[in-house]
Amino acid sequence: MNLSVRLGIRNLARHRWRSILTLGGVAAAVALMVWTLAFVDGWLDLMVRGATAVETGQVQVHSRAYADQPRVYRSFHADDAFLDTLTALSEVDAAAPRVKLAGLVGNERTSQVARLLGVDPTRETETTAVAEGVVEGRWLSGSPADLTRPREVVLGRGLARQLRVAPGDELVVFLEAADGSLGNDLLQVVGVLETGNSMVDRGTAYMHIEDAQWVAALDGEIHEVALRTADPELAPLAAAAVAARLEALDGAGLPEEEGLVAQPWQELLPGLSQILSVSRESYLFMYLMVYLVAAVGILNTQRMSAQERRREFGVLVAVGLAPRRLLGILVVEALVLGMLGALAGGLVGGVISWWHATAGLDLSVFTDQGGFSYMGVVFEGRIFARMSAAAVAQPVLVMLVVAVLSGLWPAWVASRIEPAPTIAGRT
Repeated sequence: MNLSVRLGIRNLARHRWRSILTLGGVAAAVALMVWTLAFVDGWLDLMVRGATAVETGQVQVHSRAYADQPRVYRSFHADDAFLDTLTALSEVDAAAPRVKLAGLVGNERTSQVARLLGVDPTRETETTAVAEGVVEGRWLSGSPADLTRPREVVLGRGLARQLRVAPGDELVVFLEAADGSLGNDLLQVVGVLETGNSMVDRGTAYMHIEDAQWVAALDGEIHEVALRTADPELAPLAAAAVAARLEALDGAGLPEEEGLVAQPWQELLPGLSQILSVSRESYLFMYLMVYLVAAVGILNTQRMSAQERRREFGVLVAVGLAPRRLLGILVVEALVLGMLGALAGGLVGGVISWWHATAGLDLSVFTDQGGFSYMGVVFEGRIFARMSAAAVAQPVLVMLVVAVLSGLWPAWVASRIEPAPTIAGRT
């Protein structure tokens, strides 16, 4: 094999420009693949985090009835001990109870249908990044306001613009309560937030959970618990662990109608999950085309080299070189060509991907609006690539396989030549 390697490298050096161009093409293909894999992983990861980090969370717990058909009266009891039981799981980092309502919010000038989320201000900030989006005023106080004062509310920026209000202004809310009555109360805007999630920014109002429970006559019950996990991709595993814990709680004496279910974001946001799957699969076609172009380049180089050296091969076979050894030499040439190009491309692509993973890629230069929205997630500023060993190793290894396969046919044809007519130039 050492002899085959030496002969292969020597033969590639005999036509160095042809070899350099082919090697450069292979390196460019691998570098493109490495960068694309890193960028797409970063893009999809940012999309998932943008959709789940602000409101949905990575896992949610509901009553079985509410999960099938959300209704304001389909609630359950969850005290601090219950939440601590969930956060004790290694797969769960934080938990936030919520009340989810829909109602009419407005004043004497205008009104708007809005979603009202009753949240625990402290637990919500531990579970989601919604409080980080406050751009005017402040986030909710740790405790609800006194009954003699208006209830605190924080509005999404789009909703605040529609209502034409700012921190300090008052609003009135009307909604259907759990007991069938019409709940209503006076609200005071204490903050305006912009999260990058269009559903939150355009139509959501946050209230203290106790205020929401009071106005909706929920008697201290909630509609869901949002859970945060370290990695959104591991949400199904976390949901399974939570479901197992919930089954143990059911066995401890919870009524059957209060049976709880845990759902990962892939079930809660099926549209987003499908978009991610389609995106990953659609890129496979592009990967195939890039590898095909590289394979054609290697095949062409090996074929031309074999054609020019037919008499040389004939002489080698005539003096006793076994056809399988000749086949091995030519395959080694293709392997060396692919390996050098793949390693060079992996290095270049890895460096570029690392740079975009640390400094980011500013996509705002491609739009005159400074940002854009996709699947309800607003992308502004820089998108960071997501570096991984697989993003670098996969294109390199695939290219090595492509190089060997591309060199097999010219090598097989050359190894089957007849020495006499080949040396005489009759074939």
